Amino acid sequence: MEYKVKTYEEAIKVVEEIGLLPLAPLIPGFPSLHGITSPDSWHSDTELDPWIWRTKFPTDGIAGYGKFMKKKSILVSRQLLPYVKKVLGYTESVEDRYFDGMVTKEALTIYKLIRQEEGIDTRVLRGVNS
Repeated sequence: MEYKVKTYEEAIKVVEEIGLLPLAPLIPGFPSLHGITSPDSWHSDTELDPWIWRTKFPTDGIAGYGKFMKKKSILVSRQLLPYVKKVLGYTESVEDRYFDGMVTKEALTIYKLIRQEEGIDTRVLRGVNS
């Protein structure tokens, strides 16, 4: 299936349809945001810039954004995210893992902020522990 995406709204439809969308090519024969958008639109600082969209997806509650596979950035649809979390996640709570020494105090603080303010922009979180 070939996609040519120009707008954020079109990208939302792709993420919702296929569930997982790596930013860069990752899975042979599987689309990536880079592969379905124009190279000229990247880092253009316009509304057509996919680099800006990567932070809009989680802020708007459309998809999760993170390094879920092979340390590569991937968008995961809201519908698929609970399953990805189950497959890749822990059964223990973050608090329990903190008390067991598996999570740093900084990570616990960030987790609590995310829980309090769902959809918080990742750029805001970067300044929390600096």
